[in-house]
Amino acid sequence: MALEVFEMSFKDGTTRRGIAWPLKDAKANVVIVTGMEETARRYDDFATFLNKHGYAVYCLDHFGQGENIELNGEGTWEPSGFRKMVNCVDELIYKLRISCKPTIIFGHSMGSFIVQDYIQRYSAHVLKAVICGSNGKRFGVNFADHLTKLLVNKKNYNKKSKLFAKLALGSNNNRIPNKKTEFDWLSANEENVQRYIDDPKCGCGSTNGFYHEFFKGLNRLHSPRFLSKIRKDLPILLIAGKDDPVGNYGKGVLNLEKTYKKYNLENVETILYDGMRHEVLNEQDNARVYNDVLNFLEK
Repeated sequence: MALEVFEMSFKDGTTRRGIAWPLKDAKANVVIVTGMEETARRYDDFATFLNKHGYAVYCLDHFGQGENIELNGEGTWEPSGFRKMVNCVDELIYKLRISCKPTIIFGHSMGSFIVQDYIQRYSAHVLKAVICGSNGKRFGVNFADHLTKLLVNKKNYNKKSKLFAKLALGSNNNRIPNKKTEFDWLSANEENVQRYIDDPKCGCGSTNGFYHEFFKGLNRLHSPRFLSKIRKDLPILLIAGKDDPVGNYGKGVLNLEKTYKKYNLENVETILYDGMRHEVLNEQDNARVYNDVLNFLEK
């Protein structure tokens, strides 16, 4: 099914656009939550694959990204944007549930942290969750949260931030030999990295306000009070590249699995891919990743 742009108005008063790959008589829906500084359109190949196997796919772009740049301004986020994104995703899922089809949530990178929050609030609303390119509890998130509270204000909220970009992303290329671009950490697939660089809606920088809201959202993810709310029988698949700096080269992903099992989640599976970096869906051997995700969906 060809992709199409859709637009929704939400209870918080915001309007958001995204991309859909609808499918008549789908056996289930998959809602994708993207990473930062990318677009829903980048999931066209993966969504088309899922369509071929009977799944309808929907992907909301974040504030200031993709189809929303002309609505919100490039790289900007609403105040309380992390929480609003979680709630907007749930409103989309609620709308899809009216069709009486089960829904699976899939989050990549920043979207994976949105999904971590989502399942703490609304795990009863989804059949399964896939968390891609993520991490567990990270040293320094609390400090970053406090730093943004000190430095971000109304005057600089919507200004692009070099400081926080360096804090969040600056070390991601450190382990890559013979690096050619600042985005080599995204993928070992050089063609994918170049497509990202060539896309005017990718890698364009985020604002102080974005980082303020993002670090605030990250800082609540590992509270025992919230982790204990995830339903114990929710099937969760964690996938990541072993060479992904976002997941501390696999260690952070395994730590997240350990955390979920500590809270007695019964069905958590982790797959780490040798030779792959952050965007496992876009590596040259992505067919293996696609099929692993499909096998999880169809269990």
